Amino acid sequence: MDPGALLAKRKGGSQGRDPEEAILTDTVHGPPSPQPSFLPERATLFATYALAMLLFFRVPLLSGFDLGFGDRGDGLIEIAILEHWRNVLTGYSHWATTGYFHPYTGTLGYNDGYFLFGLVYSFWRLFADPFLADTLNVFTFKTIGFFAAYHLVSRSLGWGHRSGLFVALMFTIASGLAAQVGHAQLHIIALLPLAMTLVIAIVRAERAGQRMRSRIAAVGLAALLAAWLMTAYYLAWFGILFSAIYVLFYVVLALPLRPRTFLRAVRPHILTALTGLLAFSLFLIPFFVTYLPKQRETGGHGYWDHAFYQANPIDLINVGADNYLWGWIFRLFHSLFSNRSGPAYIIDGEHVSGFPLLLFFLILVAAGRVLAGRGAVPGQPVAPELRALALALIMSWLLTLRLFGHSLWWLVYEAVPGASGIRVVLRYQLFLILPALLLVAAAYRTQAQRLIRTRPMLTGALLALLVGEQLNGASVAQLSRSLHRTALWAVPAPPPACRVFYVVATRRAERFFGNESTDSLYPHNVDAMFLAERWRLPTINGFSTFNPPDWQFAYPLAADYDQRVATYAQNHKLRGLCRLDMRETRPWKMMPDPR
Repeated sequence: MDPGALLAKRKGGSQGRDPEEAILTDTVHGPPSPQPSFLPERATLFATYALAMLLFFRVPLLSGFDLGFGDRGDGLIEIAILEHWRNVLTGYSHWATTGYFHPYTGTLGYNDGYFLFGLVYSFWRLFADPFLADTLNVFTFKTIGFFAAYHLVSRSLGWGHRSGLFVALMFTIASGLAAQVGHAQLHIIALLPLAMTLVIAIVRAERAGQRMRSRIAAVGLAALLAAWLMTAYYLAWFGILFSAIYVLFYVVLALPLRPRTFLRAVRPHILTALTGLLAFSLFLIPFFVTYLPKQRETGGHGYWDHAFYQANPIDLINVGADNYLWGWIFRLFHSLFSNRSGPAYIIDGEHVSGFPLLLFFLILVAAGRVLAGRGAVPGQPVAPELRALALALIMSWLLTLRLFGHSLWWLVYEAVPGASGIRVVLRYQLFLILPALLLVAAAYRTQAQRLIRTRPMLTGALLALLVGEQLNGASVAQLSRSLHRTALWAVPAPPPACRVFYVVATRRAERFFGNESTDSLYPHNVDAMFLAERWRLPTINGFSTFNPPDWQFAYPLAADYDQRVATYAQNHKLRGLCRLDMRETRPWKMMPDPR
């Protein structure tokens, strides 16, 4: 028996229609909404897109594209890695070995790979300098995310134009993503609606008996996930974890649990699943070649590295002290606990990743309605797909929470492969933005349509509140294009005899980047990374998520810094080493070769 027919029978039948149509329309929300005519639909789509881009990019736009996302540290590290991919594409570099941490090889594996970002960035570098190209790279992926989310909701799920606009807008301007936008790898979340669309296409083709079509889509999904992992590990791994949780709940809710009946239901789809898994394994080879040696070398992150970055209960709604609507809550929280310390009272930095209050309330109510069996349309059953989504979302939140010094995340760390590559558990909340928005759209789609017709002014006010609570006054667009171009372009080229260089200082005078610890690590190392890629000349400097085992290039102004470098050069038999210190009249100095 075809598993699609079996599922349809278990849900009460679809009255002769395609089971997939029943699952994605009638059994969840009733028949599809009537589609607006072509021109009004396109006009509202692009108007909403323009609004989303203006809200998200308002600081770079107002600065005349002088300010880019990121800061003096992580922002320049990211651009250095993107320049590495440009050098790869132009034939100057090996894809797995960057220009920094010389003479180590496979050094891309110390950080996120930024593969897809590097391809897009390299295109923009044909027309723009590194800093503007980096901003245009963000713009490209935000655009992909907006239209992919719209297509997922309005077309693949068939929930209509207005639902698509709502999800695409909120997904693009989401508070947590905006607050953490300085971590460039998070922009890869734009691929999530594409991956979901491919999953739906696979399921739909399988249930229609279109095996070749489903297997082609499965190979496409495998390629997308492998490229995603090679670009930004965190959110790809979170996606795999969430999918596993979702499938577990779906199997329990939707499939027959008797072994023989279960096997009969899934047997027709085994070949498609194997095709996807085989393709995924092949596409993962570059990822394994890059990261497995470094994982063995560094050991990854220990569990207690995770503890500080697990979610406190308040982090579920933590939009930061600068949020326009809810910032007063967190300013009050700061004032109440300003004299206390410890993870329970830290709500800044990576902890600003939560959902605004009104949206969070809608998510909770939507989950409650779905789990209670109350669908958007009275009398229509709630599909197990939607119940599994609600349960996966709630379980994901529970896993990330830390209460009284304990967290269920320990189970994830011990049981799930690849968990040691994760440190900032809070970023899982950023992955959950789209699933949460889908849950809200699914639960309230029919009511929203009715409210638009009967109370348009109230609908507009509610939408304005939902948009307004996503915005805040603080900006992470702090990387000044003019400032860093002036400083880094002023550094003279290395002498012809220089084969590898190290940095003491790249700028004659510079204000503090953060504090003594960050200033000892970042400025000289990240400038060296950028200059190495720009000059296509290796450097021993660098700073990353993980560093080589004998890396010791912090505190460049300390009296023993040159001696540390000399020891490193001796150990690695480096010849043609030169020293850069822009504070001196003659910035470059050739160092003696090791004996």
